Amino acid sequence: MNLKPVLILLGLALATIFALVCVLLTRERSPRTCQSLPPEQEDPEDGQSLVFADLTAEEMSQVVRYLRGHLGVPLVEASRAEPSENCIAWLDVQVPAKAEVLRFLDSGGARPPREALAVLYFGQQPEPNITELVVGPLPGPAYHRDVTVRKYGGRLPYHRRPTLAVEYKQIGGFLKSQVFPSAPAFMQQVMEYDGANLATVTAAPRGFQSGDRVTWFVLFQNVSGFFLHPVGLEVLVDHSSLDISQWAVSRVFYNGQYYRDMVQLESAYVQGRVSVEKVRRAPRDGDFSSMKPRAPAAAPSPLQFEPQGPRYRVRNNRVLFQGWSFAFGMSVSRGLRLFDIRHKGERVAYEISVQEALSVYGSNCPAGMSTRYMDGSFGLGRYTSPLVPGVDCPYLATFVDTVSLSDSLRPKKRKASLCIFEQNLGSPLRRHYSNLQSLYYGGLVNSALVLRSIATVGNYDYVWDFIFYQNGALEGKVQATGYPSSSFLHGDGLRYGNRLWEHTLGTIHTHFVNYKVDLDVGGVKNSLMAQDMEFEMAQAPWSPEQQIERPRLTRRVLDTEDQAAFLLHSKMPRYIYFAANSKNKWGHQRGYRIQITSSAGDHIPEASSMERAISWARYQLAVTRRKEEEPTSTSIYNQNDPWTPTVAFADFINNETLTNEDLVAWITAGFLHIPHSEDIPNTVTVGNSAGFLLRPYNYYDLDPSIYSQDGVFFTSEQDFTACEINPLACLPKTASCLPNFPPFTFDGFPNMSMSLKTVLILLGLALATIFALVCVLLTRERSPRTCQSLPPEQEDPEDGQSLVFADLTAEEMSQVVRYLRGHLGVPLVEASRAEPSENCIAWLDVQVPAKAEVLRFLDSGGARPPREALAVLYFGQQPEPNITELVVGPLPGPAYHRDVTVRKYGGRLPYHRRPVTGREYKQINALIHSELKKAPLFLTACCDSDGTDLVTLTTAPRGFKSGDRVTWFVLFHNVAGTGYYLSPVGLEVLVDHGDLRVSRWQLRKVFYNGRYFASTGDLEQEFVAGALEVVRLKQPQADAVLGSMKPRRPPGPPAPLQFEPQGPRYSVRSNHVTFQGWSFAFGMNPNTGPRLFDIRYRGERIVYELSLQEALALYGSNCPGGMSTRYLDGSFGIGRFAYELVRGLDCPYTATYVDRHYLAETDTPKTNQNSLCIFEHDSALPLRRHFSDSQSFYYGGLRRNALVIRTISTLINYDYIWDFMFHTNGAMEVRVHATGYISSSFLHGRGTDYGNRVGPHTLGTMHIHHIHYKVDLDVDGQLNSLESQDMEYEFVKDPWSAQNTIERPHLRRERLEREDEAAFPLNAPLPRYLSFVSPNPNRWGHPRSYRIQVISFAGKHLPTNSSMERSVSWGRYQLAVTRRKEEEPTSTSVYNQNDPWTPTVAFADFINNETITNQDLVAWITVGFLHIPHAEDIPNTVTVGNSVGFFLRPYNYFSEDPSVDSPDSVYLSSEQDAGACGDNPLACLSSAATCAPRLPPFHFGGFLNLSLAPPLGGL
Repeated sequence: MNLKPVLILLGLALATIFALVCVLLTRERSPRTCQSLPPEQEDPEDGQSLVFADLTAEEMSQVVRYLRGHLGVPLVEASRAEPSENCIAWLDVQVPAKAEVLRFLDSGGARPPREALAVLYFGQQPEPNITELVVGPLPGPAYHRDVTVRKYGGRLPYHRRPTLAVEYKQIGGFLKSQVFPSAPAFMQQVMEYDGANLATVTAAPRGFQSGDRVTWFVLFQNVSGFFLHPVGLEVLVDHSSLDISQWAVSRVFYNGQYYRDMVQLESAYVQGRVSVEKVRRAPRDGDFSSMKPRAPAAAPSPLQFEPQGPRYRVRNNRVLFQGWSFAFGMSVSRGLRLFDIRHKGERVAYEISVQEALSVYGSNCPAGMSTRYMDGSFGLGRYTSPLVPGVDCPYLATFVDTVSLSDSLRPKKRKASLCIFEQNLGSPLRRHYSNLQSLYYGGLVNSALVLRSIATVGNYDYVWDFIFYQNGALEGKVQATGYPSSSFLHGDGLRYGNRLWEHTLGTIHTHFVNYKVDLDVGGVKNSLMAQDMEFEMAQAPWSPEQQIERPRLTRRVLDTEDQAAFLLHSKMPRYIYFAANSKNKWGHQRGYRIQITSSAGDHIPEASSMERAISWARYQLAVTRRKEEEPTSTSIYNQNDPWTPTVAFADFINNETLTNEDLVAWITAGFLHIPHSEDIPNTVTVGNSAGFLLRPYNYYDLDPSIYSQDGVFFTSEQDFTACEINPLACLPKTASCLPNFPPFTFDGFPNMSMSLKTVLILLGLALATIFALVCVLLTRERSPRTCQSLPPEQEDPEDGQSLVFADLTAEEMSQVVRYLRGHLGVPLVEASRAEPSENCIAWLDVQVPAKAEVLRFLDSGGARPPREALAVLYFGQQPEPNITELVVGPLPGPAYHRDVTVRKYGGRLPYHRRPVTGREYKQINALIHSELKKAPLFLTACCDSDGTDLVTLTTAPRGFKSGDRVTWFVLFHNVAGTGYYLSPVGLEVLVDHGDLRVSRWQLRKVFYNGRYFASTGDLEQEFVAGALEVVRLKQPQADAVLGSMKPRRPPGPPAPLQFEPQGPRYSVRSNHVTFQGWSFAFGMNPNTGPRLFDIRYRGERIVYELSLQEALALYGSNCPGGMSTRYLDGSFGIGRFAYELVRGLDCPYTATYVDRHYLAETDTPKTNQNSLCIFEHDSALPLRRHFSDSQSFYYGGLRRNALVIRTISTLINYDYIWDFMFHTNGAMEVRVHATGYISSSFLHGRGTDYGNRVGPHTLGTMHIHHIHYKVDLDVDGQLNSLESQDMEYEFVKDPWSAQNTIERPHLRRERLEREDEAAFPLNAPLPRYLSFVSPNPNRWGHPRSYRIQVISFAGKHLPTNSSMERSVSWGRYQLAVTRRKEEEPTSTSVYNQNDPWTPTVAFADFINNETITNQDLVAWITVGFLHIPHAEDIPNTVTVGNSVGFFLRPYNYFSEDPSVDSPDSVYLSSEQDAGACGDNPLACLSSAATCAPRLPPFHFGGFLNLSLAPPLGGL
């Protein structure tokens, strides 16, 4: 058939479609589509950023033309060049010297000439060499200069040149034509070689000494995902000669044996002396390595769209977003790089760039054991792959083409190889819910700009992200996916990894990534500062006979490069920052802090002959003086001659001074990868990320995000459903538009021409589109199509079984109260009115049955356990007042109760341990205000107050010894609608409220501005006598107070919103959730907060219980309240104080919101409406992916979506965001983010020894946050053991060259048999792989297991000689594994807060060296961070960088990654039509997602006014 008439028909069809679309768009009845508004941020820059711009295709062509005409030597096309010929290897832009650029950008100097860097291989010279030429000026080059000697101190030897694609092709031809034919029987009978069914992968470096070019090549079956199909044959090729005919085979390896060459292998084979392992021939699609979807496509996952268009701007190589601006580019070798990064117009960094990605492998096969890939030499920028909309980046991202010239004389465009998008992270950047003193809510959604590229270097795909947050923080992150590299499994192979398939060994390896960060903080000249904490023992100033341990701030200037070079696994100061010469408003040096996230493996031993080539990896952070002659930490030439490295980073560190200099931070991050079954077919990004944050640290005077247009603030006195009050209330109208999803396009595969078949397919689609458009025109209704919900595909077979874990209902609580009031025989007073000397019900909770009972019911058809409640009562009206715990049942109609106090705690609970009630706080405040009346003149002078407008904040614990109930209360100015926590007046009072008769309570001490007084009367006398130094504070105004969260700017266009085109893909029934193979029950303990039970994946229980245990905040200060504060938040009520979540800010607008009921300090159940949310979150990145443009052309990927269950607890000043996430690869993630207000002290004396000044008289006091979790894992059954895996290097004689040694990582496995071995101190190294293992193996013989991976930046634990340390002894350990016992249900107790000296529960007692082999085990995990408050904590602490948690990841639990069965999988090949719905579900989005999101009207249930119960008093 002639193609021409078909193309004419196609053109007519497209014209018809265009006409019909025009009719649709102009009809009055058409639905409103989302309209783009121009970004508000103006761009005053007039092309200045082009000084950093990558070369254009035209410039590259001009440079090539110039070089071919002006060098006087022949230049051969690199793709055809022999080693003995000359060629252009690649081109890049030559970025001018920094001084020149800054003169141009900042001082009106001349624009530096635009130049190119050309790298040439001169093989046709008497001394072959690599030469680097600078060519300019562009666009019309007229000169060149050789910079090789200046840059490298001499000529570059030719053997160092990176291997070109043509050389690999020539080696492949050599193997095919000369090597393989020399072993015909072996190749045909064992390899079934047909000339095309084998693929090779190179190892590197290439030999053992400088000058070598001898490379091992590993042979694999040439199928999709060939990296996982080794055949056991490896060949060592000597390709050092420039004459290809002189290339030779140096060694051959097959299945554990070495041979001189293929001839010797053939001879041995023919004689029957070869141990043959015949590998089953894989189908062309690779079978287990195939990325083709295993399940049909289903409902689309959540998508984000921009109701009023992008809020960022991209002009040429420059991006603007929410105060940020920067230039971006792509280095051919090093990849993504940024320049001139500014926030609010000030340059923060001059350059941030990737330097290198290193992988060091271990194996018992020669190629694997000798591989140390330095990916920069292959080309991180050159191998940047095209990005697939909807998987690699959000569908509506801005995609940018990049151009490079390498291995060719012609520029090559890589379409859509970089993307830019704004991502709503689905959580608050900062927030606070206030129901004390004044009722308000303030917050800001965390919406950030992401710049991304993905480099596919051989088997691995590296996702490179730079993320820009609205608070001035910048994050650099890399996430690894793609295929693991493998060796042929033989002999002792399991010392070097795990078996992944029949003959496939996934080999242990490290990933190290190095970044250059040229910070210019407040100017070019900076210094390096370190801050950390230490505990000091001091006498309590108000009670000198007592000792108190308090954290103190340590400060240090790092003067020299040697001091600023932190070895990879050494302890680094928790706060390290570049400091400017200038100061902020509060007198602190303006700074930017570096915070590294890494779980790197071990660096190669320094004794290695090649270590200097990668010596940057010695250091997690090294700061050096910036020098033009030290532009990069490594060189692309190091890969092929690491023994005489062209650039050795270790030489940069020569102890030069760092004070007031232009400095560069070199950051190394990474992780150890021990491939396991779930790496088949692909490594997932979950848990495989590393990077760093740059965070403003006293750089500003307050958090710059307060000026964001996304800010939300409303009070109880406002109509928060009104648009003008609350921009979230506008969303149902603003976002009810049709998102514009353009048709899917992908131009990622080369050499694809339009065939007749393709044209016919397009014509068919066009005709179908015409038909559909006509149908729409004929049948269209007046209302726009709204997104319709489809039922989740996953059935929920659970028939109410999860209710065995369910929280008490309001009706059940009422029944329990009714029962207790009628059956105890003692009077019970309503707790909100009870005196300490009376009896009351403190709180109720569900009594979860014993695990054995529950499992008999769930798993064995046993009887449902009786439903019971736990009631906690305060018996003050008894001869021996006490706390009693009663179990009441059965519910719903209770008929019995039993006292469980003695059984649980070994004795009665003393009454003084009871948590303080709201009524008690109210009575304390009445006493304080009565006493304040005795100092009227002082209050007027100090505080512009009569005392009634001052509020108090409790501290805890309450005294120094068991039985004490003596509490410091700190006084603050109270300003309606603001966080009073930032307005201390310098006055603190010590109240003794231990007596059961309130009339006997009294003030024991008064503190003001560094001095102590016996009473307020004494304070007044001192003031009247003129003997008191008074700091006179005016009553703060609402608009000027530090704690105001009112937005400083009017609202702008909304941030991106998430919607579900076909409704939620999860199900919530009662307390049971199902999602993509997951199921679990959820609940809320009123004290300890969120808890999950019976967590199953694909029907198998993974975790029996996952619950929060405690949150500790321990403060330092030189004021008595601050120095004595150790909040154990469980005693206040983490669950009880989880309030209503604000739709669209605390959680996505369309999340599912759930009410929670509780009964505490009242006889009537209370409801926290919408206090828990459940939603599927689009992480806007791939879970796994691979782009293949070698051997076969295909793309496979799966977007990373997770189910999130969230609640947020507001505990006085702090807001803790509790997240539990369920990933589609079977991994769980637990995270806590901290926001809210910092606690503060009055600044006096040496206050800055304990924090930073953040206001005129406000000291932000340093403190630690430590969070504790219980994880009762049941991995493939209850009986588990604990196994650690890690790496270490071994030096061995090289098996094929005995005169040489090689260092290789190997796997160290250890079974931890006792509790003492499994208790890892807080800041000690933790084995990088620690797993709960089952006695049952997976398909490949490995114990089925789940790995625990902790992410934490914890401060120091309280010294063990502290009198109260045992009450928080769980904080000694980052991880402790114990045998599960019903009598050890929690790691702490709510009663520990008020008697930490005789703790009710001491976790240290759980660890008694019992065996933990094949037992029911529990992991107790501590995470946390040190917080040194700074100016950017005003008005609120942000969540960025203040997030910690852990992963639970399948580790050989499955036989392959379970996400291969996800219906969201995408697979494209060069043989398919990527734009066809049938081949690619992403192609369906433009129609499936074109519906108006259904956003319900904004609703907020209001505020629970705690001030009515405990006015003026904390909790």
